[in-house]
Amino acid sequence: MTGDRGAADAPRLLHHWPRDPSDPNGGGNSRTAAAAQTGYAVINFNTALQTVRCVESLLACAPPPAWVMVLDNASAAADLDYVVRHLAGGRHTEVRLYRSDRNLGFAAGSNFLIGCLLAEPGCRYVGLLNNDAVARPCLLDELLGALQRHGGACGLAGGRVHRLFAPDEVDTLGISLYRSLMPADRRDLKDTYLGPTGGCCVMTRDFIDDLQLSTGYVFDERFFCYCEDTDLVLRANLLGYRPAYVDELVALHEGQASSGTGYNAFIAYHGLRNTLWMHVKLVPLSWFVRYGPLLALAHLLSVARHTLAGHPGLMFRVYRDGLRQLPVFWRERRELKPVWRAAPAQLRGRITGRFYREGYWRLVVGQLRGSHRAAPGTRP
Repeated sequence: MTGDRGAADAPRLLHHWPRDPSDPNGGGNSRTAAAAQTGYAVINFNTALQTVRCVESLLACAPPPAWVMVLDNASAAADLDYVVRHLAGGRHTEVRLYRSDRNLGFAAGSNFLIGCLLAEPGCRYVGLLNNDAVARPCLLDELLGALQRHGGACGLAGGRVHRLFAPDEVDTLGISLYRSLMPADRRDLKDTYLGPTGGCCVMTRDFIDDLQLSTGYVFDERFFCYCEDTDLVLRANLLGYRPAYVDELVALHEGQASSGTGYNAFIAYHGLRNTLWMHVKLVPLSWFVRYGPLLALAHLLSVARHTLAGHPGLMFRVYRDGLRQLPVFWRERRELKPVWRAAPAQLRGRITGRFYREGYWRLVVGQLRGSHRAAPGTRP
């Protein structure tokens, strides 16, 4: 696994709320039994209210998971105190709270919690849910049902997620990869499903074991956050898995609770830099030959948009820091190529036919027009 932590750096267990000792933790139908073998990972960073709300929604699932592991990612003292005072376990669910003294990011934090769950011999399924999301009661029933219907060939599953404060609006239907080779949250069922987002998914233990053995890690900790889930699902596809999707509303998502709303340089930087790394590490050369001009256009549009929005330095940092690491990711690409089980031509059908997500061109044109109108010396 990348980014190994020393013992002094490792998160520590703060609190443990055991499940009811009289709970048989099993029995019932096959999905109830599967839920008794399922653990969920939730990460908190200065969003205590959302984290407690998220855990409570998982405990209210029918059936609920057997374990919920929470990592506090170096939150402020008051935020951590709120989590400690308000977090609780359930009759059927054991809850543990870990604390890291530094912010590990989503990738390394998730890897840590996944390791904690896999240390439980009875854990066969691992779920991830963003801490600012609220699980609907059907979450486990739907996602575990998808895994059981598709068998070991899918490895991981996701479902429909809407906006918490606008429940009729789609937040994400998983991840799509477009002809520009740029990934994005899937908002339209017409777009091809590559796999679930890291904010709402369930993975089998066998898939995780295979992913670690074949590629060395679950999430790439060098990414810190953003695009780390696309990197994971693209590796899953290259290994021959076909992630499952259920078109049932399984969660509601607040969105950017820990990173803020509106223009966010942190999100833009990590999303663009990490996409560049993912392309070098994983995208087949035949895809570059076929879609390279569209990828170049996507980069030119990104440079234009961020520059006209008054953030030219952000794109400089993206390419400076991204290009510095390209030799490392190119070497890893050569090491990973022998393990892929799916041919690039076979996977090309999992690329959505349009340049990028619907509405993108209207957004770009609107931003460019707005920048032009705002420029000194120009006429409306």
